[in-house]
Amino acid sequence: MSAKLKLALWVTFMVLLVSIMVLVFVLVINRHSLPEDPAEYLVDVVIDNANDVEFDRGVFEWDDLTVYKRGVYCSFYNTNGDLLLSANKEGMDFAGEPFVANRIRTVSSGGREYFIYDTYVDMEVSGLWIRGAVLTDSHIGITDIILRLTVAVLPVILIITFLGALWISSRTFRPIEKIVETANSINDADDLTDRIDLKKGPKEMRQLAGSFDRMFERLENLFEAERQFTSDASHELRTPTSVILAECDHAKRKDRTAEEYLESISHIEEQGQRMSALIEELLGITRLQQGTEKYPLRKGDFSEFVSLTAEGFVPQAERGIRLETDIEDGITCNYNASLMSRAIDNLLQNAYKYGKENGYVKLSLKRDGGMAVMSVRDNGIGIAPEDQDKIWQRFWQADPSRGDNGSSGLGLAMVKEIAEFHGGSVTVASAPDKGSTFSLRIPLGMPDNKM
Repeated sequence: MSAKLKLALWVTFMVLLVSIMVLVFVLVINRHSLPEDPAEYLVDVVIDNANDVEFDRGVFEWDDLTVYKRGVYCSFYNTNGDLLLSANKEGMDFAGEPFVANRIRTVSSGGREYFIYDTYVDMEVSGLWIRGAVLTDSHIGITDIILRLTVAVLPVILIITFLGALWISSRTFRPIEKIVETANSINDADDLTDRIDLKKGPKEMRQLAGSFDRMFERLENLFEAERQFTSDASHELRTPTSVILAECDHAKRKDRTAEEYLESISHIEEQGQRMSALIEELLGITRLQQGTEKYPLRKGDFSEFVSLTAEGFVPQAERGIRLETDIEDGITCNYNASLMSRAIDNLLQNAYKYGKENGYVKLSLKRDGGMAVMSVRDNGIGIAPEDQDKIWQRFWQADPSRGDNGSSGLGLAMVKEIAEFHGGSVTVASAPDKGSTFSLRIPLGMPDNKM
């Protein structure tokens, strides 16, 4: 059986069990504390009516008298035996029975046995006979009422309980069905972009669905990172691998001199270093994206750190470009020194690479509200507006002809990942032949979940 049906049947069984227990309890109490039989109750009803009789100005007041009560039928006669008021049902006829005061008798009428009880009320100027009748086999006690109510009501209660429990359990387990359906859909279609996105349901179910969605998102990112890493590595490593193989084949020739062998080995070493740097860049980006490697943040003097990094910067090609700095003192924030050093170096190398010969590169650091803004500006070739969104892509270069100096095209992609890791962002303002300004912004406060 399904969990929903089990839950519904269990709740129904418990309600039935509790009802039986309550019924037994009430029956036991009724048996020991409220003994009733038809004859005794007949006398009580007749006596109550006798006590309520009123005679005012030759007229009896009937409003306070009871002609029928829980199976007891009462009739009222004058002193001559004439019927004044009656509630006898069809088949009850006691007209031939003489009045006998205050004694219970058994008589037959219409094929049924009745108890009758007479009493006389003397009003001085007049009198009134009251006769009550009840079937001898009537069960008008509390026990009978409880049993009848139980038989009538219990099935209804059980049906309502079963349907209610089934409805509640169905709504409770519906989110689980959606989770299972989504998981199967992802598994069958190999589509990790699908999400449960549970908006309604019990709090626990929504938390569970949220956990699954976060897991699916992480799996999607991991698979996407693996796919992209494989694609990038296979694409970018193809050229240096071809060069290495070509140099090896060239070096196998017998007529090679020692100098030519050394030259081939030098080319192989250069391509090997390029491959190593490329793999390291790709792995660094992937680790940042997936959080597979911990980079703790520490609060420190960011102004001093940027100054020291600029002083130790060594460009890959001088090209007569001078480095200027404008760093505001006393800016502190939370940063990872290794990552931030790499970001600064990448931005400066990029500026030197695409800057104008004998031009300048300016590194500045300022406060802007709650952010520390580090900018690197050059007066180089600039970037066309239609290309400014592409520069953050891996391996994209504004001027491909300058890609033969060992640059992997991953520098700005890495800067973007580092900025986002610190809870910040990086932007560019540029125009062709007017240079570019890259601005990296990180909060002065502590980014969440990075410690």
